[in-house]
Amino acid sequence: MAKRNITLSYVLVILLLCFTGSLLAQDLQQQYNDKLRQAKEINVKMNQQGISKDEYNKLLKQYEALTAELNTIKEKLNADVELTERLNNAKRAYNDGNTLYKKGQFEEALAAYDKAISLDPNYSKAYYGKGLTYDKQRKYTEAVEAFGKAVELDPLYDRAYSAMGSTYKDLKNYEESVKAYQKAIEIDQTGYSTMYNLALVYVSMKDYQNAIKYFRMATQVKPDYYRAFTLLGETFMNNGDADQAIMALENALAIKPDYDRANFQLATINNKLQKYSDALKAAEECLKKPGSYKGGANFEAGVASKQLGDIQKAKAYFEAASKDSRWRKNAQYELDLINKGK
Repeated sequence: MAKRNITLSYVLVILLLCFTGSLLAQDLQQQYNDKLRQAKEINVKMNQQGISKDEYNKLLKQYEALTAELNTIKEKLNADVELTERLNNAKRAYNDGNTLYKKGQFEEALAAYDKAISLDPNYSKAYYGKGLTYDKQRKYTEAVEAFGKAVELDPLYDRAYSAMGSTYKDLKNYEESVKAYQKAIEIDQTGYSTMYNLALVYVSMKDYQNAIKYFRMATQVKPDYYRAFTLLGETFMNNGDADQAIMALENALAIKPDYDRANFQLATINNKLQKYSDALKAAEECLKKPGSYKGGANFEAGVASKQLGDIQKAKAYFEAASKDSRWRKNAQYELDLINKGK
């Protein structure tokens, strides 16, 4: 009888402990939800127009403090076995989504990300994965919504803001694209790819001054970013600053001497400046590497050779350029002039 009473008492203690643990987990979850709500409210204030820098920094400190508290609470919640198992399953589903995404199985990837979200509604990375998947499917509206949910859950998710900027660019909604990219840069001031992509948006808007600004920022963060130097040179060309254009293109070629795009652009601008020997040299460097700039390089080499008095060489280059449909008309025009003795 005594043994039975001891056993019953033991069971009651275990049940009481389980019940108490459940209450504690619920209390922690409520704390987490409350602080998450506070963090979202602060983020809304941080994004209000006209906010001063001092007020923004004050709010940022509050947000960072809340984030630290949220992380602490989440760690405590993770001690709950059931919750831990659910979060682990969510992570596995998320990883499955990533694997399927990389394989190009986009519908299956979306299903996996949705499963992760059903297990953990605050899984911002899963929403980010959904956004990337929708973008691949060219479902841009859905992609923007998914990225928006990711940054709602994690307002400092710079990669999600950057991806959103890219999707808005695909939609040709350049104003929203600029806002998203700028938010990503505000969060991560070392994001040279985001700076580069933002500069490309400004090029599309023909806002060359801002494009130059962000291409330069990208090269300052990543000094060997030859693509950014090349696009910087092209933008200077569009803005009518030949000297700066040449300097930027030469910087690109100092990093990657065989970069065909930079050599082609250098040939083009040197021909415009009547620096024909330099133009021919750059064009011939471009032609050493097969690629999409071959037709243009042949044309620029023909122009330079003609101006340098080597008509036969010019004719050969123009004939080569005429094989490229993009340059056929201009090349044939030059060949007709040569045949007429002009």
